[in-house]
Amino acid sequence: MQIPSWLLTCCEYLEQMASLVVLLPLGLAFWRWPRLPTALRMMASFLVFTEIIMLVSSLQELYWPAWGNSIWHFFTLVQTLVFLRIYYLTLTSPTIRRLLPALAVVFTGFALLDSLYLEGLHQMNAYTHVLQSALLIGLALLYFEQLLNELHVIRLEQDPLFLVSTAVVLYFSGTVLLYVFVNKLSAPTDSASHQVIYTLTAMVNLIQYLLFALAFWYAGRLMPYRSRP
Repeated sequence: MQIPSWLLTCCEYLEQMASLVVLLPLGLAFWRWPRLPTALRMMASFLVFTEIIMLVSSLQELYWPAWGNSIWHFFTLVQTLVFLRIYYLTLTSPTIRRLLPALAVVFTGFALLDSLYLEGLHQMNAYTHVLQSALLIGLALLYFEQLLNELHVIRLEQDPLFLVSTAVVLYFSGTVLLYVFVNKLSAPTDSASHQVIYTLTAMVNLIQYLLFALAFWYAGRLMPYRSRP
């Protein structure tokens, strides 16, 4: 794939912008930290972890480029476990809460199998991303159902976990096919195709970080609820 140099430059600027926008939800999270529930505190800590991983990834690509993808295998595993914990704290169904620890063990086992045997550490862990996306989108949809059945929130756009779950659905539904594409349809040396993947991911990240920022902004505020009949 051949991409004009000017477009590659725009892509790089977009990626840098996405990495800076994360400062907005982080700033709001630390400002409203005393009012944040445990789930959102975990989310804020995860954003800090994400920035650390991005720094380590940059150093890795500079000094050990052959292992550039390995750090993201670790990130995918931690990201999934963090969101499983967030939804464990958020969902109220006893059945689902009992199921989540088992799902965490199964996912961890599959992720290790994928990284060490199925696809290896030198390419994107597409199989793990597919499983991760299906799992987290499903949990987000379960939270939407819980809102409809139990909370009776009038202003959904002001419910922090609704915003987080919307970000989860948008991000993972928008990126899962990209990670499959980068392994199956592009050569490892095709840097242009990989740049497209990273740029599209950065665009989805922009939306995700803005939704996270709104979640931290509304956290701890008095929410309007619909009275029960």
